[in-house]
Amino acid sequence: MNFFQLLITSVFFNVTANILLKKGVKAFGGISGQKAKIIEELSKAAFSPFVIFGLFLYGLSFIIWLRVLTFNDLSRAYPIFATIVFLLTTAGSIVFLKENVSIIRVLGIIIMLVGIYIVARY
Repeated sequence: MNFFQLLITSVFFNVTANILLKKGVKAFGGISGQKAKIIEELSKAAFSPFVIFGLFLYGLSFIIWLRVLTFNDLSRAYPIFATIVFLLTTAGSIVFLKENVSIIRVLGIIIMLVGIYIVARY
C-alpha cells in the first residue's frame, strides 16, 4: 500500500473507533468522573461491545499509523491525518450520532481542508 492508502485506512479505523466509543459510552450512561462510581462505570465500558470494538479499531489504526510514519515525514503525514479525521468524525457524528454542527464549525473544516491541500502538495 502507498502513503495515501495507508493513511486513509488508518483514518477510517480511527474515525470508526471514535463513533463506536461514543455510542458505547452513551449506551451505558457515560463516565461521570466520580470516584465512588469509577469502577462500576469502567466495568460497564469494559463489557460494552461498542467500546471493545472501538478499542480494537484504535489499535489497528495505531499499527497502520506506525507504518505511515516509518516512511513519511511526520510534518506532512500528521496534518493530513488530523484534518481528515476531524472532517470524517464530524460527518460521522452528524450521520450516525445525529449531532448538530454549526455553520462556523463547517467553515472551520473548509479552512482546514485548504490547509491540508497545501500541506499535501508541498
